[in-house]
Amino acid sequence: MKSDIISKILKETPLEIRLNVDNEFAFINLITELGFREDKMWEDCEDPMLRKLIMLANELTKRQIKTIERWEKDGKPI
Repeated sequence: MKSDIISKILKETPLEIRLNVDNEFAFINLITELGFREDKMWEDCEDPMLRKLIMLANELTKRQIKTIERWEKDGKPI
């Protein structure tokens, strides 16, 4: 049952949204993996840093989408 719901949602989720979520998680996980956020919740005073991470992830997503569009335009070379 859940897999059908997830499959339906994924079929309706644009590539840009998927990449954006992946990038946001990657940026936040990077901080954790480097030992800066171990077992700690985000505090209100850290909102500017979290917003900056999300902004950087969004910028990366836009660059990735442009790269994919160029790659498709170039004939999807291997």
